[in-house]
Amino acid sequence: MNEESVAEQVWAQDEKIMAALGHATIIWPVMGILAPVIIWGTQREKSRFAAFQALQATVYHMTLVLAGLACSVCYFCSYLGMMVGIVGMPLSMLFTMPAQGPTPEELSPVALIPMVLGFLGMIVFYLAIFGLLFLGLAVWGAYIGYGLYGAVATLQGKDFRYALLGSRLERYLEGTAAPSKSAP
Repeated sequence: MNEESVAEQVWAQDEKIMAALGHATIIWPVMGILAPVIIWGTQREKSRFAAFQALQATVYHMTLVLAGLACSVCYFCSYLGMMVGIVGMPLSMLFTMPAQGPTPEELSPVALIPMVLGFLGMIVFYLAIFGLLFLGLAVWGAYIGYGLYGAVATLQGKDFRYALLGSRLERYLEGTAAPSKSAP
């Protein structure tokens, strides 16, 4: 390789397309992992550019899938908690209601405070759950948008690096056996 920087290299059109495809498959979070893995496997000996971009895309895709799995587990646990609350509230009322009817003390406004606080707490809980769901969807959309930005950048021939991920992967590859051939 000459002394020209990576940013000044001219990549072949098929290398740019393969690198862009590796990043663009982020729109299919689970199945999209296969394309960059295949591109990396077929190009690691032929094109350093396409192989490195595909490796970045693979790791980036895997973080999205793992984060989605973690969020799904959290959402499932909150759903179970909601079901326990829905079933538990009538049961607790059934076992705590007096057998002869309410006394005047139980009808006083002070006696209603725990019920009102419980109701307000339940509303806050549901708003928090749905707020977190919408926040998660916004983060997911931004994550996919960043992957598509990488696809456009590599299609233009730019040496795209994901924040935090690109430099770490490059250092890792330098520590292991590097591809034998590089791009023209």
